[in-house]
Amino acid sequence: MKCSIFSKKKSKALDYQSKAVDHSTRRIVAWVTGNRDAATFTRLYEKVKHLKNCTFYTDDWDAFSKVSTKKPP
Repeated sequence: MKCSIFSKKKSKALDYQSKAVDHSTRRIVAWVTGNRDAATFTRLYEKVKHLKNCTFYTDDWDAFSKVSTKKPP
């Protein structure tokens, strides 16, 4: 399974919405709102770390390398 993890600011007043999306089904498998910090990414990662045979792709989100135990290919 290939999953993209990305964040998008919904408006100036709102936090970022961070999502994990399954490439094959284009379904959102998890999401959280917050900042682009390690605490927000940790909450998202806790929701997806159980996925087996999953490769995660990010937009070079700094928190990913601090929190994730899975190494990129």
